[in-house]
Amino acid sequence: MQIDAQDYLDMAEESGKLVFFDIEATGLKGNYNSVLVVSLKPYGEEPYSFHIEAVGNDQKVLREAKTELESYHCWVSYYGKGFDIPMLQTRLLKWGQRPIESRHHIDMYYVGKSHTLLSPRSMAAVASFLGTPEQKMSVGPDAWSEMGFNMKKHMPTMIKRCESDTAVLEDVYKKQRHIIKDIKKQS
Repeated sequence: MQIDAQDYLDMAEESGKLVFFDIEATGLKGNYNSVLVVSLKPYGEEPYSFHIEAVGNDQKVLREAKTELESYHCWVSYYGKGFDIPMLQTRLLKWGQRPIESRHHIDMYYVGKSHTLLSPRSMAAVASFLGTPEQKMSVGPDAWSEMGFNMKKHMPTMIKRCESDTAVLEDVYKKQRHIIKDIKKQS
């Protein structure tokens, strides 16, 4: 017997096993770049983060994030199936670590793509269109380009942005929750 998606979401929210997550990385490819920050926000709670101490040395952050993600039954991301999870898996592979175990994963990018005709489809555009209480935080180019040599200055901004993204994501989820019809495990 299959449970209705909305009933599943009710149970996941009530049990505290639904988490919103986001990552910040030095770039888009796991073999050339590394993870900077991983933020998680349990449903209805405050976000928390794991962050690197030195650019390129993301082994500890990956281990901590993997353990945390695996402690939840359902993940919610924004393009996490296309970027965040593959980036984490690639970096874990680089360090000889086991991959993150599969969980039910709601990717709000694909929820919106299959049910709406919005353009562009970025989380910032969706949050703006939906009028969410929290809006996407922008980070200037200096923070990104100076991470390698001025991490102490820019890491607080990266953490704040990543945690903000999880709050925006929760708002987007709440506004679109009723259109979620299918919840699949991350493959």
